[in-house]
Amino acid sequence: MALDYQTIKYIESVGDHAWIHYMDGKKVLAYPDGHGHFIPRKADEGPPPAYVPYVPPVGTPPPPTGGDWILPLAGATMTSGFGYRQGGFHYGADFSTTTAPSGGPVLSVTDMIVTVAFNAYTGGNATAGTYVKGHTADGLWTFTYNHGVAGSLLVHAGDTVTRGTQLFTEGATGNVTGTHLHFETIKGNWPDPWAPPHNNGAEFVDPLQTLRDHGVSV
Repeated sequence: MALDYQTIKYIESVGDHAWIHYMDGKKVLAYPDGHGHFIPRKADEGPPPAYVPYVPPVGTPPPPTGGDWILPLAGATMTSGFGYRQGGFHYGADFSTTTAPSGGPVLSVTDMIVTVAFNAYTGGNATAGTYVKGHTADGLWTFTYNHGVAGSLLVHAGDTVTRGTQLFTEGATGNVTGTHLHFETIKGNWPDPWAPPHNNGAEFVDPLQTLRDHGVSV
């Protein structure tokens, strides 16, 4: 259930949940999602799913640390690159493993400090859907990973993750036409960068070239 702030009259806090009152008289239950957001839910849905840390299957080798970067979506094909395309400028690179509703695991390309981790519980969340943002410890690079499966987020803001850590599952939430990962690379340390027209001065650069510059064969 998408949250339309322009039609909200007021929000009523009631214990561990809230009522969102709309201008047309309708009211909808909302629950905290554990990430600083209230998520509207239908009455028969109950609270959003609890955060469950990702546990690798038994026998899975530990992710590598340090060294070169990795592809954010293993085995994926790049379906749209950085630059001008129909509809305007594309500030990231799109990778896809499947056309199904749920795809492969989206991985941190290198060791990263997570600054934003938003879990969309419906497909209609703004433009990015389920998404993660973070930067390297040295502050030289910032990344965004967009359009994960609703409810598949596996990290929190403030986490420090190593290269190869799963962030969420490739999906189709937000403003999309199919299942894929939209990946962006930004120079410098930006806690919450957005591409134009909402840009706050962050310099977006070609993710494909950035990955290649850090040892990724793509």
